[in-house]
Amino acid sequence: MRRLRDLGERELVDWISRRLDECEGASLPPGDDAADMLFEGRLIVSCDMLAESTDVPEGMSLKDVGFKAITAATSDVAAKGGSPIAYLISLMLPEDMFVEEFQELWAGLEEAAHFYGGRIIGGDLNSGGEIIIDVMCMGRATQTISRVGARPGDILAVTGEFGSQAAGLHALLSGRRGDPLSEKVIRSFSKPVARVREGVELARTGAASSAIDSSDGLAKSLYELWRFNNVGFIVDEPPVSREAEEYAERYDVNLFDLVFYGGEEYELVLTIKPALLDVARESVEKIGGRLIIIGRASEDKVIRVKWGDEWRILEDRGYQHFTTKL
Repeated sequence: MRRLRDLGERELVDWISRRLDECEGASLPPGDDAADMLFEGRLIVSCDMLAESTDVPEGMSLKDVGFKAITAATSDVAAKGGSPIAYLISLMLPEDMFVEEFQELWAGLEEAAHFYGGRIIGGDLNSGGEIIIDVMCMGRATQTISRVGARPGDILAVTGEFGSQAAGLHALLSGRRGDPLSEKVIRSFSKPVARVREGVELARTGAASSAIDSSDGLAKSLYELWRFNNVGFIVDEPPVSREAEEYAERYDVNLFDLVFYGGEEYELVLTIKPALLDVARESVEKIGGRLIIIGRASEDKVIRVKWGDEWRILEDRGYQHFTTKL
């Protein structure tokens, strides 16, 4: 089996260039010094970096790593109401990586890009001590949703349940493979889906007063909205995943931590104008999505969660680079 050092940069670049797409109306061919596109409308751009040492637990397939790298950048565009057009991908790869391993990684990148309706049109390549994937996502939007705009009384909602992804990470780190529940939550962690269609619909209706994605955890997302909008939140219906609840009970894991501090969900966390709640719900359900009401924004500038029969003050913690390790 050949390794990347046997292939060399030129052959690897040629292989990638043959697989690149081009946008409609492009005047530059795939593999040129830059990529171009014809564009009308509002452009949304986001980038996200995935590093093997901090973001990839042992047991995660390289195809899922590629898919997740695309999802992470896409999720930020989705939270602003955009849909992907194109991706630029910069890769740092170890020279002793097997060619087949690289091809598996690239297959995941391609699968995700096509899944979200975008095209990989270029990027950069370097060698180093670990896998690092930096993805730039370019998206189109008609209307956008900012983090700024929440008001006391706005409805607090999310596009999915929480906790399964954190349970999946716990299962991987614990070496817990084989039983159906562990495999299910591991799949949730390894291949999350960005809520592109939901973001586009919510932006189109104008019903969302603020939005953010939940990649660093529900608590972190709520505190980011708290900081930008100077409001508090009352969470009286926590969005607990049934699989997370079952996993926590079976393996004696703190369910509250899984739901609020785990991260990696890539759901949208948003506030909805009360008068447009029905419009928002109908628009999301129309495209097969979910809008789960979990609470409301308040004038009292703290975040309170009803957990069973008690109320808790939510701590400001979640995933943070430089301080959080796998």
